[in-house]
Amino acid sequence: MRPIRYCPIFVLAFALAACGHGNAPASDAAAPQAQAQAKAAPAPTSATTKAAAADPSSVAQANTTRPLQVSDLDAYAKGMQKEIELRQASSDKAAKAKADHDQETEIAALADLTRAEVGNAGAQAAGLDAARYDFIKHAVDKVLSTVTMSNAMAKMEGGAQMQQKLGDPYAGLNANVAAALKSREAELGKLREDNMAILVHAQNL
Repeated sequence: MRPIRYCPIFVLAFALAACGHGNAPASDAAAPQAQAQAKAAPAPTSATTKAAAADPSSVAQANTTRPLQVSDLDAYAKGMQKEIELRQASSDKAAKAKADHDQETEIAALADLTRAEVGNAGAQAAGLDAARYDFIKHAVDKVLSTVTMSNAMAKMEGGAQMQQKLGDPYAGLNANVAAALKSREAELGKLREDNMAILVHAQNL
């Protein structure tokens, strides 16, 4: 199968009218007008303050700079399980379409494997926004892939030296996070492998 293309204030106005008071002195007539002009400028509201505080760019930056937490491992597992579920369904649909010689449906199903909606669904299942979920996936996958490489090197001649050059897969992590990830290495590693296996299998359809 050929490679698949990866297929994404509010306005507040106050209308105030200054009321005339017959033949009132000029100074008295000017007072309501000045007050009306002062009121015409919208004062900051709680909604405005919240909108500024919830600047999407600042929130996204915070989500991608906050170090990995122990609780993030549960989020990774939930998100990956959802991604695997959706990708497996698309892979099965593509396989069936191929068997039925339905090329259009097959191509569409294969394209679904890599759509952004899969990652978004994973983030939703994890109870996180997309930015934080992507950060967690990248951080955990980096550790797990390094562990896989290190284990493979251990079986090679001169593997110990290569492992030393590769370094500690858990280096840089908080001690509690490292310990938690090590204890769940097999579980989370399998999720990662299962997800990758679906994608590899789809390429061979």
